[in-house]
Amino acid sequence: MIKAKILVVDNDKDMCWLIASILREEGYSVDNAYDGESALLKINQHHYEILVLDYKLSGLSGLSILEKARQINPSNETIMISAFGNESVRAKAKELGAYAFLDKPFNIDRLKKIVKKALT
Repeated sequence: MIKAKILVVDNDKDMCWLIASILREEGYSVDNAYDGESALLKINQHHYEILVLDYKLSGLSGLSILEKARQINPSNETIMISAFGNESVRAKAKELGAYAFLDKPFNIDRLKKIVKKALT
């Protein structure tokens, strides 16, 4: 049984693949996007319960995607990830409705727990 549909957005294809693989092992249905424009196309075409969204993307920033995704589907939860997160980025993400913010590199078990909690 598939638990939820998740979109992983990261311009680092290896990181995107790794996160998606781990979430698939947990039973989730996972799609990938490698830039902001592709992410928005997928968000417009599919209903995702969770977005795992990198802050630094080519094209649109993760914060822009977060804002637009919340307009498209206010019920989805977004977990922001970044190697470049500072307090102002974290504050802006929270203001825009991010559920959580993880600094790269992050603990995989922590990501799994946050995803599970966000779905409850």
